[in-house]
Amino acid sequence: MVADPDVVVEHWPQACGACQAPVGADERVGDGDAVCHQVSELVVTVKVTEHRRQRVRCGCGCRTLAPLAAGVPAGAFGPSVAAAAATLTAARVSRRESARLLEDLCGMKLTAASVEGLVKQASDALEDPYAQILAHVDASPVRGADETSWRQAGRGTWLSVAIAQDAALFQLDARRDRDAAKALLGDDPQGVIVSDRYAVYLFIDDSQRQLCLAHLLRDFAALGERPGRPGRLGRDLAACLDAAFEVLNQPGRDHSDLAALAADIASHRAWLTELLARGARMRDKRTARFCAGLITHEQALWTFTTTPGVPATNNAAERALRHAVMWRKTSYGTQAEHGNRAAERLLSIRETCRLQGRRLHTYLTDAITADLHRQPIPAPLPP
Repeated sequence: MVADPDVVVEHWPQACGACQAPVGADERVGDGDAVCHQVSELVVTVKVTEHRRQRVRCGCGCRTLAPLAAGVPAGAFGPSVAAAAATLTAARVSRRESARLLEDLCGMKLTAASVEGLVKQASDALEDPYAQILAHVDASPVRGADETSWRQAGRGTWLSVAIAQDAALFQLDARRDRDAAKALLGDDPQGVIVSDRYAVYLFIDDSQRQLCLAHLLRDFAALGERPGRPGRLGRDLAACLDAAFEVLNQPGRDHSDLAALAADIASHRAWLTELLARGARMRDKRTARFCAGLITHEQALWTFTTTPGVPATNNAAERALRHAVMWRKTSYGTQAEHGNRAAERLLSIRETCRLQGRRLHTYLTDAITADLHRQPIPAPLPP
């Protein structure tokens, strides 16, 4: 239901529902609130503006052609069409299928090459907003970080994401190493970084980290499938962490009351520490290394009980990457550097708009329009 419908149609009973007495026009007096039934309809219109550039001949004999006015696209399509092409691309629709959809829905004839040009136009307009998102995410007190594989012209590369409460930044890099992590998060990142246990994040102090407990639970489950003592230990570790999750996810829990959360989870934390110490003493070297490594970074397992706003898992970053993974699978990645920049910017602005409850097409239209008029691009984040 929308608060301001475009059209309102009043319906009155024709006769009494009991005695069937007719209801005349002068008897149409509402008794109580009307029962509202809204019907949404999609109205697609294409507005074509023809710009006629006239020529004049001067007395000197020179013929002069009028230039296009500022803000008029050099191509055949306006900002909303470019925004539609970019929106469809961000929704994982191919260039060829985007052209077909725009023709089916709007009657506009575009080629796949035209869609590619419009997506590049949108990407160019997003250069400054992308930098603003980077600065905003860098300044956020809590960030999640994750990465996935990507393809560029058949070569393996990596796509990383840093996500805050209201914005997300995607970044493509040739390698999955510490330099790439520093490019994403900064050489000396501030606040708390939520991530898995991948070694590229070891340059961050444990006091500023939250290791994803969902990843850890999967590691415990895998350990529990091994035979003998390592398997029994893995099952005990998984049961202990499951119990901690039950405390964390109790209905009605106030997650801002960290003192209560830490007190309720203290026994499970102590039990997990004891189990890890037991594992570190095992003869099985693989299990011993795994448990010893967790003991070394034990502080980073429980940051969510001491620092406000820190989640126990990295689910937000994983959800943000899921869309990018589907894009990679259907498009086979990118082919050139300008395609990398377009993917980074469109993924970033799409996820940022989603987190803020904003319409992606509306923002892209405003950004491309401002770029055409050489005006400041609207900020992707509230002031």
